[in-house]
Amino acid sequence: MLALAEKLGKWFEKSNLGLLLFRIFFSGFLFTYGVQSFRSTSLLKQLGQPAIAFNLPFSPTFWGIIVAFTLIWTGIFILLGFYFRFALLVLAILSYSATREHLSWSVFVQPYSPAVLLLMISSVFLFIGP
Repeated sequence: MLALAEKLGKWFEKSNLGLLLFRIFFSGFLFTYGVQSFRSTSLLKQLGQPAIAFNLPFSPTFWGIIVAFTLIWTGIFILLGFYFRFALLVLAILSYSATREHLSWSVFVQPYSPAVLLLMISSVFLFIGP
């Protein structure tokens, strides 16, 4: 039992443990939010609204499905560390496009604050690395 406690103590002494745990929780959030988006058509329409602002064809539901799939695969890639920076770059571009019309100090009020927080977190992770 003492050997197990020593091994566990050495594992907690690693300097990048906090970043690993943050990466696990962040990717879990992205994956869960992407999967939960498929349960509600109104949420898919809300996710696809920024594409309509760019005058892209098709319905907001179609673009919401694309965004939900993007959230799922970026969450998986962030968790695995596979194409980490590419996934975060796609996530930063996606969240910037969702907030580009509303970027000011008033964006920290609902409903734009999740996209702004996603933009900030993905930008920070983009520079930190896996």
